[in-house]
Amino acid sequence: MNWTHVLMAAYAGAAITIVTGLMRKKGWLSKGSAAVLVAVFIALWNFIDIRYLQAQKNAQTAEARFDAMVQRVPTWQLMAEHEPKLFSELRNQVVVLMKAGANEQKIIDTIQPRFSALQMQRMPLASDQLVVAETRVLIDQTVEMQKISDDACFRFHYPEVKGGVNPVALNSRETLKRRLDTDYAMLQATYGPDKHTITPQEEKQAQADLEPIVRQLYSKYGEDVQLLNHPDKASGKEKVVCDMMLEILHGVQALPQERAAGLYRSLMLEASRS
Repeated sequence: MNWTHVLMAAYAGAAITIVTGLMRKKGWLSKGSAAVLVAVFIALWNFIDIRYLQAQKNAQTAEARFDAMVQRVPTWQLMAEHEPKLFSELRNQVVVLMKAGANEQKIIDTIQPRFSALQMQRMPLASDQLVVAETRVLIDQTVEMQKISDDACFRFHYPEVKGGVNPVALNSRETLKRRLDTDYAMLQATYGPDKHTITPQEEKQAQADLEPIVRQLYSKYGEDVQLLNHPDKASGKEKVVCDMMLEILHGVQALPQERAAGLYRSLMLEASRS
């Protein structure tokens, strides 16, 4: 079982979360649609190969197999320490599924939404630097995907439409390592004494910073912007969708760090309310 994938599925959906927040703030997306977009999954992340478990002759029980994998993934250890109730519930869910013979994707699909909710909940508490670092890695992942093909980029962000891709095969090792490192650093920091507090001033500035991004998007792409709301209708326009995703992300990244982080936080909070 590949536990690292569950950790990163939520962050691979960060672009969807940002777009969701963008659309909902302007009234273009219903709460129901927002919930679907935020729940996006990506393809398997094979940093921890299932063959590791197959080689562990002593890990015969589902409980032992789960615990063995947790020891290899620091972010899961972090959750066990700071979110013991959630961790225990997830462990029990996974053990039941493993004993029932569920495949890897079934287990991931069952527990990932709760992990995604935790990550979205914690990110607004992270520092400006960590929030921006998270999204910068996401941009790099998306750019690398699109260099492979527009279809790979589209599948990376919308696996529920055409099926996902394997980022390990398409992203560079350096980018994948930064993904893991930044995820862990962000979560770890949000449980420390220096948690960020969103102020009314930050919210007001985020609203002001959002307007020109929205105007530019519609000025350049017109009604194609609605494909972000309806990716199932984007057949033949995968490049347009990926270009729009990157344009939104780059637009936010172009802001000064404090304002970029503030806008990301605002969009994520808006999407999480769906």
